[in-house]
Amino acid sequence: MSAIRSAVRPSAPAARPAETQACIDKRERILAAAEDLFYRNGFAGTTMDMICAELGVSKPFVYYYFRDKHEIVETLAWRASVACLTTMKFPAGDTRPAHLKLAEGLQRWVAACVRHFRSSALAFRVTASLRPEFRAELRKLADDFYADLGALMEEGRRDGKLAFEDTTVTAMAMGGAVGFMYTWYRPEGRLPPDELVARLTATLGRMIGLRAVPTRTTTTRKQTNPRRNST
Repeated sequence: MSAIRSAVRPSAPAARPAETQACIDKRERILAAAEDLFYRNGFAGTTMDMICAELGVSKPFVYYYFRDKHEIVETLAWRASVACLTTMKFPAGDTRPAHLKLAEGLQRWVAACVRHFRSSALAFRVTASLRPEFRAELRKLADDFYADLGALMEEGRRDGKLAFEDTTVTAMAMGGAVGFMYTWYRPEGRLPPDELVARLTATLGRMIGLRAVPTRTTTTRKQTNPRRNST
């Protein structure tokens, strides 16, 4: 497996040497408030004034940490993309069979997309507002992810542990099922997040003929009221 890409996101906000935990917490407060506003109102429909009002702070408070809302949205989109698109990376010393690593990687992938689904949506919804060099970095992450996913799939098939036809078509179909989760997933929906992760991971496994195998992070929760409408 190739090493995790070392490219640094353009214009990433640099950590200040003497930054305290309080400063880190303030930055995270800004990101959390902006993430919710961007998700509810869209990028164009969210202003720095709205972010400040949501936080109950003045503009200098926010501008101390971020130049503008473009830097905020790029920070959110990059963090989510890295979390989701490096999930097929494994240490060079991991000698487990490909199908076992793939089972773990699929679970990590789905879990990361559920956890970061609001920020993940930004990478799709605000593409036209992102700088070309930033879009290029996102594309490199995605290409690297699909290269790793495809390599594991093909190795597992050669080992006789997986069954599927075209690697690219199957991998892209899996990517569509997970990548566009933000269009239908709702945290308050019928299934708790961890149960959704388990079910969607199992669905992806069936797409490649992967039998259920234990992973390091699998959890189980009781299903909630099935009459609730959204997933």
